[in-house]
Amino acid sequence: MASSSTRQAIACIVLIFATVINARSQSGPEKRSGATFSGKVTIKGKGTPGIAVGVIRIEESSHEPTRHRALTDDQGNYRITNVGPGKYQLTVVAPGLVPALASDSNKTFLISKSETVENVDFALVPGGVITGKVTDSDGRPLIEEDISIFPADPRQGPFYPRPPLHTRTDDRGIYRMFGIPPGKYRVAAGQDGDDSFSSRAGGYIRTFHPAVTEASQATIIEVTEGSEAANIDITLPDPVVYYSAHGRVIDGDTGQPVADVPYGVQKYINENSTTGISTGAVSNKDGEFKLENLSPGKYAVFVEAPPGSDWRADYVRFEVTDQDVTGLIVRTSKGAGASGVIVLEGTDDKTIHEKLRQARVYAHVSQESTSTSLQSSAINPDGSFQIGGLQAGTVNFGIGMQRFHIVRVERAGLAQTQGIELKDREQITGLRLIVNYATAAIQGVVKLDGASIPANGQVSVSVKRLGDLPTPFSSSQQSAQVDARGRFFVEGLLSGTYEVMVAYAADPRLPWRRATQQVVVTNGAVSNMRITVDNQR
Repeated sequence: MASSSTRQAIACIVLIFATVINARSQSGPEKRSGATFSGKVTIKGKGTPGIAVGVIRIEESSHEPTRHRALTDDQGNYRITNVGPGKYQLTVVAPGLVPALASDSNKTFLISKSETVENVDFALVPGGVITGKVTDSDGRPLIEEDISIFPADPRQGPFYPRPPLHTRTDDRGIYRMFGIPPGKYRVAAGQDGDDSFSSRAGGYIRTFHPAVTEASQATIIEVTEGSEAANIDITLPDPVVYYSAHGRVIDGDTGQPVADVPYGVQKYINENSTTGISTGAVSNKDGEFKLENLSPGKYAVFVEAPPGSDWRADYVRFEVTDQDVTGLIVRTSKGAGASGVIVLEGTDDKTIHEKLRQARVYAHVSQESTSTSLQSSAINPDGSFQIGGLQAGTVNFGIGMQRFHIVRVERAGLAQTQGIELKDREQITGLRLIVNYATAAIQGVVKLDGASIPANGQVSVSVKRLGDLPTPFSSSQQSAQVDARGRFFVEGLLSGTYEVMVAYAADPRLPWRRATQQVVVTNGAVSNMRITVDNQR
């Protein structure tokens, strides 16, 4: 059975070479103007032909496939042309091979029109292999069992900051993962019982090689260039026994069942950490619900009021020990509400006004405890909104569409800078949410002692608007992606004075060097800046 690392490699190849016959067309006549990437791919210093190189457009944290790709020639050189302006990640697809340097695993670029980017080189080395067998406590092979490998140090080498690699065992209980970057790893089989829910009854708890459930006790596997670590076997303990929880949703005022209500379950990893899922199921005509495949632990059942509802319900906590849980009751009650009007200031552009009408306004209510709730409302053609089903507490508002920011909340003509206190079942009316559409941007470059950032350096950039108060919807502080040349670009900012904060380290395990600088931005304009990190501090 092929491992998932093989499947991932194939998927990447399909992504970059969706139309194989066009792969070499980059060397033909250019029909459009645009940016150009060029460089060389080597293995042990020797240019390697036939390696796939492509660019992936990065837009708002999502990866979008493009038709910009090429194969290396006989000397290992590649050239990709006609790339439009934007953020891109340059990637190499070579199954079984891995980057020799951490900086080669994730090369990003901010590209302007008709820019030429040269010498974007990639040095590859053969990846390692880890293989072994997974059995139960009686020595029987386990088929289709989940396998994960984790870096012993999450910050190590080219692996950082990639997630764990995954695969599954075959019909003999054997797994094999290849293309693993050199480093030290822990290997585990089974499911994480702390922060996920079982998708099948009788699952096995995550167990590390050779047969321990604590990661700190796992045997560390060292992978070197082109090596194979064999017989990394894992023995899983007896399957975890799962239970169910049953109950009803009723109207807290009338005692009548509430039907067709979506519900879900939240698991408490500890008092300060939870994980939850919606089951996709709804209560039946008698208001009954059933939660299945619950391992021993502490939980809470919750119901989801449909948009526009004026009722709410508290989470109902329960604990699973060694048997099914029955008799749970979730009581709905009329919630508090807030209504008013959205006012867009600073632009007469009808397109932007229409875009705002397509957004939703959100109300986030927090209490002194960790309890919070979130409800939303559509924005009507006249700008009005009405949100119901809120709990008592401090309410803050936000717009669920990028670039729209609530800059002021008014109640009875007075600005509410610390949120609005909402009492149980209280109905607040006449609110005015003043909204701005953010079109300012910061374009900058980070220098190290006045020189370019080294290729293997780690850089982070964040910007914060001075004077903004933190709220659940606050976007005054944003992070910026820094490309391989130290360039960064942050857009969708409101006018104002921003503090730009830069952190740099030659290695993430070493102390970080920091620098800050202020810049004034104006709606509709791009503010340029250069910020230098003193490597001696």
